[in-house]
Amino acid sequence: MDFIKEFYEVIMKINPNFDIAGFLTKDDNVYPLGTDTKVLSTAFELIARPIVYEIADKHGYQVYEPSQQNYYPDFTLMKSPGDTEKIAVDIKTTYREFKTDGTWRAKFTLGSYASFMRNGTKNIAFPYSHYKKHYIIGFIYTREEIDNFHVFKLEDRNKITYPIKDVEYFCQEKYKIADYTTGSGNTENIGSITASTIDDFKNGTGPFAELGEEVFHDYWVNFPRYREEGHYRNLKSYFKWIEHLDESL
Repeated sequence: MDFIKEFYEVIMKINPNFDIAGFLTKDDNVYPLGTDTKVLSTAFELIARPIVYEIADKHGYQVYEPSQQNYYPDFTLMKSPGDTEKIAVDIKTTYREFKTDGTWRAKFTLGSYASFMRNGTKNIAFPYSHYKKHYIIGFIYTREEIDNFHVFKLEDRNKITYPIKDVEYFCQEKYKIADYTTGSGNTENIGSITASTIDDFKNGTGPFAELGEEVFHDYWVNFPRYREEGHYRNLKSYFKWIEHLDESL
């Protein structure tokens, strides 16, 4: 199954509306969304959910969603729980950071490099070795300044200022959009490439796209943890470290 091809076919067919107003209660009250990134991430995950399920149903896969928070991945596609060729699908969102000249850039965090990638079972739905493919469905948006400070009735939803606009999306294998730096200076998360166009993510133009998934895995499995001095911090020093290891054998 070509998951990326399937994703674009299904999302274009569904054509989701990204004008998300807020939370609707049974009595037709709408509690508007703010710009909290965690809340918005949940909203995008709900939009992606039926797309993942439609792809899975078409190809005879079960879908598993972990009940624990902060577990990887958001969706596991599998033939059975014992399947050792599972597909991981993780939903990632970020907003555009605009410069004074009007151009923008965006970057994602792609999950921990210090947990399941190293011991195989920490904070992951199934053993890491049971996953054959790892995909990212990413959404990039522009944040709006909002003035929603009270509850709206459903019929007044058009009066709500929507917190996001100009949503773009992509689907790509994780290693192809990963960079060699962390998501931020004080985390143990893999950082994505920093791009100023959605095409860089769609086309998978990260440094590991050519180096291969095995190099991506080895690089991040051995990358120094936060506050550790470590052997390397970039690809140049990584390959020097590898060369030194080969010479010592």
